[in-house]
Amino acid sequence: MALNLGVIILAGGLSSRMGYPKALLPWTNGESLISHALRNALEHDANDILISIGDDESLGQAIQANIIDTLSNKEKEKVSIVRDSVPRSGPLGGLYSTLAVGKSHAYAVLAVDMPFMDFNLYYDWLYQVEGDDWHVIVPVGESGRYEPMAGIYKPSIAPLLQTALAGDDVSLHHALDIVRPVVTIDVGDSCHHLRNVNHVEDYKWARAEAVNANRHVPLISVVAEKRKTGKTTVVTRLVKELERIGFSVGVVKSDKHGFHMDYEGTDTDLVMKAGATAVAIAGPTETAIRIRTEKQSSLYDLVQQLPVDIAILETRSQGIFPIVEVTREGYTESLISSDIERVETIEVTELDQCLPALVCRIQSMMRNLDDSRYC
Repeated sequence: MALNLGVIILAGGLSSRMGYPKALLPWTNGESLISHALRNALEHDANDILISIGDDESLGQAIQANIIDTLSNKEKEKVSIVRDSVPRSGPLGGLYSTLAVGKSHAYAVLAVDMPFMDFNLYYDWLYQVEGDDWHVIVPVGESGRYEPMAGIYKPSIAPLLQTALAGDDVSLHHALDIVRPVVTIDVGDSCHHLRNVNHVEDYKWARAEAVNANRHVPLISVVAEKRKTGKTTVVTRLVKELERIGFSVGVVKSDKHGFHMDYEGTDTDLVMKAGATAVAIAGPTETAIRIRTEKQSSLYDLVQQLPVDIAILETRSQGIFPIVEVTREGYTESLISSDIERVETIEVTELDQCLPALVCRIQSMMRNLDDSRYC
């Protein structure tokens, strides 16, 4: 049965863990989390999109001015901002306030901090349910836990949600006990689509994953304010650990003063001195290529040409997101990367303690990338 499925984006909330409205945090390709969610909804032909902003008037103004006002007139007609009618009542208040004004038969509900959600899943779930005798369709993860922030809800349950809001327990899980019948869908292998980014570290590494998903070769930048801080120490240890757990790793460095990777008087050196634009040599276990350039090559382009699983870009500039910045106590004067671009800060004198967690984060990112590309 075909349904007129609208979309509710829950963008409100205090974001106390982030220190900044989650909806406006940068994501990929110049988008914020809220513009990413809105674009996905529009691309899936949603004609009725309600954005819940809680009771944060400034958030609503920012979304209106920076996102909605940039849409075409046809797209603007599909989008409405909804303020909570019950202040400071969390996701349940946002869900109630939007469903109470909703005109579609049912709504796909998406929390703004679930940026990996695939809108096609909502329609897959709809087609798995026989008949129309349900109030809510909610996915269930591997642990058996409901994921109500990514369910499908009918506006007809709004009075029941209002009753839930009047009680002491205003959690969505409690509300589901009130609005039955609830149909559950085992999401199985789709669990990675339901991940949220509740904490700053989770958000930064989720964004690193999303950005690297659009690259041929995923990368991590390792930067430091000064020479002799310990970048190369960190990079060599990181290469060793990543290779040990099965990843092929490439490294790209910048050198603005020039360098020599050949020996004086070798055949390759002689042909370069004779004016060759490029020379390559292949040995039993290594291959080397020298290319003459008019200006310094793009470090990013070099990374993308490496035949590896992941590359590390070592530089004294601000680097390319995601960034690991190296510091040395008593030597580093300031950080050169912005907080929003920096996924980790490594104090080189504490490398043994810091490295395992960094390797674990990178391994998790690569595993998720592999799942998203090949599942």
